[in-house]
Amino acid sequence: MSQTTEAVRAAIVATLKAVPGMGVVHDRERYASQQTALQALYVVQTDDGKQLHGWFVRRLGFSAKQWAPRQRLVRTRWQLRGFMALKDETASEIAFDAVIDGVRRAIDVDPTLGGAVFGTSLDDEIGAQLAASGPVMFAGVLCHAADMTLITETLESPGD
Repeated sequence: MSQTTEAVRAAIVATLKAVPGMGVVHDRERYASQQTALQALYVVQTDDGKQLHGWFVRRLGFSAKQWAPRQRLVRTRWQLRGFMALKDETASEIAFDAVIDGVRRAIDVDPTLGGAVFGTSLDDEIGAQLAASGPVMFAGVLCHAADMTLITETLESPGD
């Protein structure tokens, strides 16, 4: 199973987009020189109006090892980073935690990401891992933030 980085990234994004309450999902970290433009990239329409709530996917690194005579196992480490405007009066932290748990469950249900990868694990860790969660300022808005990591495994032939 030889997959390009772009195909694996697209599979991760598709998996995230299927999570209920996910918000906007970008295939890369989005930037803008103006806070209002950055906010616009991460705003979704909800029943209560507009809300800053979005995620992005970034490749952090990879390693490769020999798997078979003409194959190598490539483990790629991905960052899944999300933000959601903090609203204490609506217990937004609880809703954001539910989205984080939804990401973990979505990957647990389909660890091959629709056949795009060999698996999503590293040693005894499987699926998406929550590295950190807490309040941050993002685009001038007080937000919940989550940093999740995901290790994907693909098999490649030399020259792929």
